[in-house]
Amino acid sequence: MPDRITRMFLHVEGEVPRVRERVRRLMGEHGLEEATKDYDAIVVVGTDGELLKLLQTLGVPGAPIFHVSPPGYSTFYSSVEWEGLNGALERLSRGEYRAEQLTRLKVCVGSSDVYALNELALFPSRSATVMEYSLTVNGELLWNDKADGIIVATPAGSTAYAYSAGGPMVLKGTRVFVVVPVNSLNPMRRSLVIPDEARLEIRDISSQVGVEAVLDGVTRVRVSDRVIVEKGDPVFLIRFTEKVGENIERKVKLTLESQDIPPSAKFVLKMLQIYGEATPRELVEKTGLPDRTIRYALSILVRKGIVKRIANPRNIQQRVYRVAKP
Repeated sequence: MPDRITRMFLHVEGEVPRVRERVRRLMGEHGLEEATKDYDAIVVVGTDGELLKLLQTLGVPGAPIFHVSPPGYSTFYSSVEWEGLNGALERLSRGEYRAEQLTRLKVCVGSSDVYALNELALFPSRSATVMEYSLTVNGELLWNDKADGIIVATPAGSTAYAYSAGGPMVLKGTRVFVVVPVNSLNPMRRSLVIPDEARLEIRDISSQVGVEAVLDGVTRVRVSDRVIVEKGDPVFLIRFTEKVGENIERKVKLTLESQDIPPSAKFVLKMLQIYGEATPRELVEKTGLPDRTIRYALSILVRKGIVKRIANPRNIQQRVYRVAKP
């Protein structure tokens, strides 16, 4: 990691001109130069879902990432929210930051390797359909199972989809992965914590319909017979605090707010956390839930103030939903 950051590559999701120009202006005011090569850090302005998608495109980033929440959003992975950008860039220019290392999964599906910062979720392509599979760790068969699916999560991702499916919270930096069977037909099947140096294989996969590997909620890959999961190259996120339990603090706050909502609403909330915002039709496509279930879930989340409904800037006749800022 560089001792001092002076040159930064700028990526603004959606290429909103006013957003890009403000970031450029503030960078210049603090002596930070925009660069397209030989840069010390990567500035990403976007939602968590946009960051996760970009990381899969980048593969192995060669510099730490300075993640900025876009205007009107509150994100889990952000180094700073939009309103605090000026002060954060000033601290960055003075070297008052740390680079937090986050472990990723390297998932081999067929002949392709895909990285995931949060989780691998393995599910049949049609909801409410059971799949069969075998789980091995370092070549040792641990179990055969029939379930709705299985999730393998990193510590950072343990408070996301895996937690919603019953997995444990894990402090960031802990050298483990979490394996969570989803609605197993075996009542004794529970979450499993394994060393992150282990080689995990999910094989003998079968279902009445096709099975998909979903990486970080943004990439879907069709699965034939097996998936191999190993520790991948890490990414580094710029931080201004030393809180190792920051992901748990945020999750606990959100859990307290949403503890008395139905599972369908929790699922919809998770999708909005991943994608930043979505219309009801988009949520139907992403979750596989019926339209009436989506609308009922959204009405509960809006009433409790967890989610807000706003006009779609791309179509003022349409409404989109996003997680409300704390």
